[in-house]
Amino acid sequence: MQEVTIKKDNKIKLDTIFHSSLNPKFIFLPIKKGYDLLVEDNDYVYKNDKVLVSPLGSNIYSSISGRVLGIKEMTYFNGSTTTSLVIENDFKENIRKRCGARKYINNYTKEEFFDTLKKVSLHYKGNDTVSKIKKIESSFIVNCVELEPYFGNKYFILKKHIEEVLETIDLIDKITGNNKVLFVIKNNESELINELMNILGTYPNIELKLINDAYPNGRDEVLKKYFKLDLAQVIDVEEIYNIYEILKRGKPVTEKFITITGNAVNPSCIIKVKMGSLLSEIFTSHFDFTSKNVDVYINGLLGGELVHTLKYVVDSNIDGILIMEHTEIEKEACINCGICSKCCPMGLNPKYVFDHEGRVKPIYYEKCLQCGLCNYVCPSNIDLKSCMKGCRKNEKGIE
Repeated sequence: MQEVTIKKDNKIKLDTIFHSSLNPKFIFLPIKKGYDLLVEDNDYVYKNDKVLVSPLGSNIYSSISGRVLGIKEMTYFNGSTTTSLVIENDFKENIRKRCGARKYINNYTKEEFFDTLKKVSLHYKGNDTVSKIKKIESSFIVNCVELEPYFGNKYFILKKHIEEVLETIDLIDKITGNNKVLFVIKNNESELINELMNILGTYPNIELKLINDAYPNGRDEVLKKYFKLDLAQVIDVEEIYNIYEILKRGKPVTEKFITITGNAVNPSCIIKVKMGSLLSEIFTSHFDFTSKNVDVYINGLLGGELVHTLKYVVDSNIDGILIMEHTEIEKEACINCGICSKCCPMGLNPKYVFDHEGRVKPIYYEKCLQCGLCNYVCPSNIDLKSCMKGCRKNEKGIE
């Protein structure tokens, strides 16, 4: 794999002022297969109420208080249109029972730790965090590397909550048996590096690891390869912070940070939002386009997708929106340079898929990360990423 330094527009800067959008008119919660509704139309729900439950005990919670309106088909960024529970906000933030914050989290027993996380059904980007932690054996990686250019969610969490993050990592380390912990950040984040060097002496099992500010560093699979820890579990720093909030305050995760940035939007910032909100409502309430003709990417220019609507429901799969002035890109014929295969972090050959589109067996392309690096490096501007994605649906063809 060849690391690639992404050329950035240095005029794009994130606002240093913290923003929030915590008053959506409605929230939408997916009714996943096997989940049972615990509420009916016109029922009143409180913030943090359990509204959906699965036979395995996984729960979905309301991020607001208000009235149940019914169900509606809604679109999520994982590509699915899902029947969703609709709750109208009464803007009162009513809670059934207010719990005081726990003074320290480092006195959780192993049983208390897992019971607390299981109770609130902590999932992150489709993965069960509890199951991941239980699989930790000799080491785990804390991923603090921002994957997409211009995004800053992870950096923001570390700047604002570094002590909480380290306290939680130390607890996970203790719970899982005093492992080797690799705390990975970019090597150009000098301010954070200096702060960590002053703190990490009190956490002997946490080892600071620096990685180049290059793409696709930040992908879990890439980090495991880079540090030669193929069996290690990778936990995102946002997951760590979510665990802290659950253990500290005893409530489910109903809010998250996203970045909204680019050269065609104002302001450019990190904003805290409610899970279940509509991206379109967040944008129209707090942001403006600064150009008439724009390209909008959910989750960034490389690993994200160009979209023509913002009517997506916010869940843990959404990290942000990149809004750029529109540029015309002219596609040309492949020149057989081979750069795409040299740069692929999984050792695949996107050109092979392009040449045999529709005739490639899943065994070949199923390792594709959809990182978009092949698109970025292609001198002919061929949309190789879409070729790889399209082939995932094909079940016939050649080896």
